[in-house]
Amino acid sequence: MPYNPFDKPIGEKLQPEDVELLVSRGVAEGYYVEYKSQMPKSEKIARSLASLANTYGGWYIVGVVTDQHNVATQAGGFSPVSCHDPISTVRELVKHHIDPVPVFFPEVVELDNANLVLLVYVPEGQETPFVTRDGRIYRRTHDSSDPVPETSRYALDQMVERGKTTSKRFEEFAKDVRVFSQSEKQGWLNIYISPYPFGMVEYWDIMSSSNITALLELTKNEVSIPMDNPEITITASIPFNRANATPSSVIMRQTELNKEAFNSLSMELDVFGRTKLHIPLPWSQPKDWISSDIQSKATRQKLLERFFPPHGADGSHFHLFDIGNVWLLMATLINFYLSWLGNKTTHCSFETAIELKEIWRYVAFCDLDEWGEHVGEFGMPILMRRDMRIPSMGGRGYILDGTPHLWIHLCAEVALAFGLPHEFFAKTIWPTIANAAAKKKR
Repeated sequence: MPYNPFDKPIGEKLQPEDVELLVSRGVAEGYYVEYKSQMPKSEKIARSLASLANTYGGWYIVGVVTDQHNVATQAGGFSPVSCHDPISTVRELVKHHIDPVPVFFPEVVELDNANLVLLVYVPEGQETPFVTRDGRIYRRTHDSSDPVPETSRYALDQMVERGKTTSKRFEEFAKDVRVFSQSEKQGWLNIYISPYPFGMVEYWDIMSSSNITALLELTKNEVSIPMDNPEITITASIPFNRANATPSSVIMRQTELNKEAFNSLSMELDVFGRTKLHIPLPWSQPKDWISSDIQSKATRQKLLERFFPPHGADGSHFHLFDIGNVWLLMATLINFYLSWLGNKTTHCSFETAIELKEIWRYVAFCDLDEWGEHVGEFGMPILMRRDMRIPSMGGRGYILDGTPHLWIHLCAEVALAFGLPHEFFAKTIWPTIANAAAKKKR
């Protein structure tokens, strides 16, 4: 369990009386806590935060005075005049003074005397080591108020191994362990999301019958999809109708009675708050799309040019699918997942990976002029590989923050995977997902 000197769960908003507990309980500096009475120079703050991340995690607190034994004696805070925006200050200096950037969570408490106390929580379990701009690796010691540079080769090797263990854990999680029959010829989008650092979230009772029933019922509710424009509201639901427990998770599926033996849309939630999303990529022949009600003139024209005589190619090799439907599925499932986690994600980020399987000759399509214009300039965005992983480096994932727009980051990566650049994604994501949601409700 992470060290917590307060009576509230980590992530819950702290108040002046919570800060006073540091004094009344005589909380001393050491492995998990470092105090400063005033805002130090940026280099010192970076060293302190890096040392916490390199050791056992903990709290960096500014605005508390200590005695000669490094025990908190007064929590009077510091004047806001000395630092107008402590949170932004800490974020900027960490970004420029620590490599790689650790996960940390700053919070400011305003005291009754109008002074401020800055509390920065640094979770343990990150991919160590973290190096400061002066080229050193700092760690905490049990009886020191300041971090010390690490000089022991053994200790440095231990940090590296600890970082590898963290990476290996995600690599083992981010795998598709399902088995397919030879008749299951289908493209798949697999998404793996884990709270980061690992161990911040736990749901040990998720496999009980009552919780499984509650989960299935919960999937019937509409999920709100956060949009950049607050005036636009999109809601959707993906009700699952099958669920089964495993030794450490629950797998929910959307399937039909006569197809239960085959893989289908599924969502797995485990005891550590992680999820695996397995999304099938349905497709049809291009000529089927041309004969349907396509509103975009530019898109219709490009499809006619490519797939109809006398100059059109044989469209039987292309697997055309509506990327708007995929984006909507992703947005709904990811935001359902975040709502399931609730406030447990306040003090964690997310490690994510995307895996595409059996996607040879798949073409992402949307009924907008931008798609027709894109094809006219760059050609059909056809995939000429069977499998793909994002990111491609080893078993690591991307570390993303826990904002409500987590789904947008992942949808943008899927767009790139299918040959659609950032500019295209930025222009089409909102109308495309809105159209997909509207069609689903008809």
